Amino acid sequence: MSICKFTYPQIMRSTAKPYAIAAGHEKTAQAAAEILQQGGNAFDAILAAMMMSFVAEPLLSSPGGGGFLLVSGPNQAPKLLDFFSDTPSIQASQIDPEQVDFYPIMGDFGTRQQEFHIGHAAAAVPGVPAGIFKAHQTLCSLPLTAIAKPAIEAANKGLQVNHQQAYVGMILKPILASTTEAKTLFNNYQSGQVWQNQQLARFLDTLSTADHNWFYQGEIAKKLAEQGDSLLCPEDFTDYQCAVREPLTLKLDTHQVLTNPPPSTGGYLIVEQLKRLKNRHDVAAVLEAMQHADDLKRTPMTEVTRGTTHMSVADSAGNLASLTLSNGEGNGQIVPDCGFMLNNFLGEEDINAGGFFRWTQRERMKSMMSPTLILGDQHQYALGTGGSNRIKTTLFQVINHLLNHNKTLKHAIEAPRMHYENGHLDIEPGFSKDELATLKKTNPIHTEWHNHNLYFGGVNAVQTGQTTTAVGDFRRHGCGIVGV
Repeated sequence: MSICKFTYPQIMRSTAKPYAIAAGHEKTAQAAAEILQQGGNAFDAILAAMMMSFVAEPLLSSPGGGGFLLVSGPNQAPKLLDFFSDTPSIQASQIDPEQVDFYPIMGDFGTRQQEFHIGHAAAAVPGVPAGIFKAHQTLCSLPLTAIAKPAIEAANKGLQVNHQQAYVGMILKPILASTTEAKTLFNNYQSGQVWQNQQLARFLDTLSTADHNWFYQGEIAKKLAEQGDSLLCPEDFTDYQCAVREPLTLKLDTHQVLTNPPPSTGGYLIVEQLKRLKNRHDVAAVLEAMQHADDLKRTPMTEVTRGTTHMSVADSAGNLASLTLSNGEGNGQIVPDCGFMLNNFLGEEDINAGGFFRWTQRERMKSMMSPTLILGDQHQYALGTGGSNRIKTTLFQVINHLLNHNKTLKHAIEAPRMHYENGHLDIEPGFSKDELATLKKTNPIHTEWHNHNLYFGGVNAVQTGQTTTAVGDFRRHGCGIVGV
């Protein structure tokens, strides 16, 4: 079995019956390829990619976070696994913010700065372990020990930190320096350095032979509930379950677009934008659809998650898997003896639109994350992106390019993007003179970016059917692999 792989432009094709993988890091994609070479299916491979992302992309992906997995196949009806975080059972009104470990830090994105809140009290119930166990129990063909092996080996031996991950580390530097444990774990997290995490390797090794109760009813849950000023109690872990949902579906001509359903909101906003286009697909119509979605976003139902990564897998049997993960920015607290940071979902202003410490008890938190599948007679796609509140506009534009403009997957992802929010339009370079004039006239309050930027997301997507293609978004140094 052979693999053809490039790092740019992250696109590979084959005319045989190959598999395809796209992810935010080369090692994440390679872990999935290794599992497919061993005879695993797309669902085995996506779990291997997920666990490798804990090692290769530890500031975006963590067992302490949450996510969504959307799957489909010849013998698998489409379904979505929702393992995003739950809010605590404690009544928010009982909490005095001045008396808990909860404080602001500033993330520096260069041209923009963003305030985040971290500390023990910023963590919601982690859902990733439950997602792993549920996916393995219901979808996978290989033992979890085999699926976890690439990530365990990488964590033990160490991986070289690439430029993209080092850049994320610079943005989140105040968080990585916020506790002694975080400083120790990430003290050499710089581009070109080899980063090891043997505690994480031991955690994954134990997880691979365990079950749901090991994490949610055992010593780890007890440690987390007793950690500092944590708002979580043992019952929050005991009661947590991965939810299985029917995907939100939109029919567009000969294609079915499947995405994340309510209670999360990203998929709903993508579908609303696509429906708004009707028979107009020009930039003015695209902007109008974005403005409509932004109006909808202002309702209380919408929440945003930052610090995201995405991976997509298609196997030779026709199975598709689309997975988006987030840890927020992390709360600065390293889980004792486990080598990973907890989420800070309770400290993200966009997720807590009504204000901090105002959540409903024991409720599944909403997210903009939107793993997506497109099913058609000639082509099938698995795609998704990180990018916080840009997720809805990024995926909308890529889907529009694919289905309404008949662009190749490569060109759909490389095409210039824009993002509208709160009356302001951000515009990537690459639009034609006429298109740019239309956008400026329609929206006088705008910013023209001089480069393609990770701000506009990182769509990692695969295509099967008449051809098989894998594209990792160059904006976030994504990687695509096709193997035969």
